[in-house]
Amino acid sequence: MARCIVLMALAVFCAATDGAESGGKGTVDIERYFLELVRPDSPNHWLVAPAGFPGRPDAVSPVFAVSVARLRESFKNAVLGMPGIAVAGETAKGLHLVETTRVFRFRDDVRVQFIAIGPQQSTLALYSASRAGYWDFGTNRRRIEDWLARTAAAIGTR
Repeated sequence: MARCIVLMALAVFCAATDGAESGGKGTVDIERYFLELVRPDSPNHWLVAPAGFPGRPDAVSPVFAVSVARLRESFKNAVLGMPGIAVAGETAKGLHLVETTRVFRFRDDVRVQFIAIGPQQSTLALYSASRAGYWDFGTNRRRIEDWLARTAAAIGTR
């Protein structure tokens, strides 16, 4: 019981003091953020991006048969209404979102870059990273996979 209380107190403390963003980057220039991204050695982050994208993507992002504007709109419609999601910054080419967990109030940063391939083809880069802790038990990967599925459903491709 005492161990459980200590773990809960530690979790609350970490959530309350994790104000520094993962990597300390802002959202002024999302393209620069991804170009300068240095991923930690810990397993508490996940990157999905086009093949050949900088930053050692963990998976290749899908290509959508829609304009980049429609991809952006569909992504926002699919994700922004979810509980715990807040927009920390927005630029013409991307978003910086923060998801706060319900129980322990942990915050994870998610950066999104929308990428035009052609007039009716687009893709995106998504990087989700925990602010606190070493392991995330696959949370960031599942989040990105869920958001990609929601985006595809909003577009009508799955």
